[in-house]
Amino acid sequence: MFSSSLFGQTFSGIIVDSQNGTPLPYANIGVKGKSIGGIADSKGHFHINISNAVLTDTIVVSYLGYANKTFVKSSLSESKYDIKLISNPLLLHEVVTRGKREIIVIGNKNPSSRYTGWGDYVSSRGRLRGVAIETKETPLQLSKFKMHLDACEFDSVRFRLHFLPIGENYSGNLKEEIIKENVFFNVVNDQKWVTVDLSRYNLVIDQNIIVAVEWVDAWVKNEIRNESYLLTISTSREAGFLYTRKTPEEPFSVTKSNATPTMFFETYKPPHNTNSAQ
Repeated sequence: MFSSSLFGQTFSGIIVDSQNGTPLPYANIGVKGKSIGGIADSKGHFHINISNAVLTDTIVVSYLGYANKTFVKSSLSESKYDIKLISNPLLLHEVVTRGKREIIVIGNKNPSSRYTGWGDYVSSRGRLRGVAIETKETPLQLSKFKMHLDACEFDSVRFRLHFLPIGENYSGNLKEEIIKENVFFNVVNDQKWVTVDLSRYNLVIDQNIIVAVEWVDAWVKNEIRNESYLLTISTSREAGFLYTRKTPEEPFSVTKSNATPTMFFETYKPPHNTNSAQ
């Protein structure tokens, strides 16, 4: 057991599914409204420094498709927590597709020599980059997500993909995810174009959205470098709104920029008999 002087300084344990005990990889842990927190590892284990949080702060544990669980810092009294999250039933669109589809591209598809991203190994886990994608063609069904990397010096990197509606004044809120399921994808060393097939999720949008990628893990075979490993996303020359975030429960930072991430969707008009399950 930790000494009592450590209680309130760290928050650690494992996050699992309440029904089957399966660990929930890369679950989010953050102090509500503050830049304090991080994510669990691939086996659901977490260890978060909360020494800068005040006793009345609320710590939120969340995972897409599951109900959140909250803790007040002053109530923490154990050395480690076994946190069981309750799943919410996931209902997806039911789609029947016939005939040839015309592909409609929305977003930024032309990379420039500029970039945005990260250059360190540990602190960037859980950080996020995103862009507002606007279109007058709605409704549209999302077929593929594509992104262009400027540099990936790790052997492999795992991202989590986010979709959410654009709020007032181009704000974004990850509590309003369009899909209630984690979409993970991997990239490898020196990879440039990244494609994520979204067909199985049957996502139909009827409004402008924000798409964002969150860095959740990275691997190298031999960590022999003293300097940082680069992981950067190419930016286009399209003006728009750039979204950044460091920890799970802090608000997005939204910046109007002349260089926004090279991220786009291949979409098509959904068939008339598409049914949206509520």
